[in-house]
Amino acid sequence: MTKWLFFDLGNTLYDETYSDLERVTALLGKAAPSISVPDFLAQMKAGAAAYAPSPFQYARKHFAIPCDEPYSTDKEALFEGVPELLKALRERYRLAVLANQPSSTAERLKRDGIYGYFDICLLSETEGLSKPDPAFFAYAVEKAGCSPTSITMIGDRLDNDIYPAKMAGMKTIRIRQGLSAVQEPISDEYRPDATVSSLGELKALLLDRISPYTWHTGHP
Repeated sequence: MTKWLFFDLGNTLYDETYSDLERVTALLGKAAPSISVPDFLAQMKAGAAAYAPSPFQYARKHFAIPCDEPYSTDKEALFEGVPELLKALRERYRLAVLANQPSSTAERLKRDGIYGYFDICLLSETEGLSKPDPAFFAYAVEKAGCSPTSITMIGDRLDNDIYPAKMAGMKTIRIRQGLSAVQEPISDEYRPDATVSSLGELKALLLDRISPYTWHTGHP
C-alpha cells in the first residue's frame, strides 16, 4: 500500500502553457520573426514526442536559431483545484515534491499556499541532482525512509518521471497534461501503472476508489 506520493511540478501541479508561450514569443520576436509561434510550438511537441530533454531547445536547434531565451515561471499557475486536492490527499498519504526546479521554487510554493502540504521538497538545484538521474530517485527513497514500493511517483513525463521511478522500484501515475502528453511508451519500462488526464481523475484514482491499485495500464 502506498504511503508516500511524490509529485513533479511542471505540467503536473503547475500549468506551464503561458510561460512556454511567453518564452517562444520573445525568442521569435528577437531572433526569428519569420517563424510563426504555432510552427515553433509544433516542433516543441515533436521534441517532447522524441523524448528530447528540452523540447524548447529541440525546436530552437531545428530552426537553427543561434540565441537562446530564458524560461520564466511568472506566467505559470496552479491547475484548478490543486490546493483542495493536496488537502484531501494529505489526509490519507504523506506528500512530497521531486522536481527539476530552482531553489527559489520553495518560496513560490509558499506564496501559492501549498508548501505546507509537503513533508519533503526535493528540488534539483538545492540537492545537486536532477531527474532522470537514478541517484535523485534513490535519494528520494532514502529521505522518505521506506521501501520504494510504498512510494508512488506522479508526473507528466515518461522519460523524466515514469521510467526512472519504475527503475527505482516505485509505483507510477502519469498525468497526461502539457507538451509531454504526446509521449508514448517505448518499452514496458516506460509504461506507467496508471494514467490520468486531469487532477480530477487523479483524485478519483487515489481517493474515490476502494482499491486504488487495481489499476490497468490501457488508458489512451
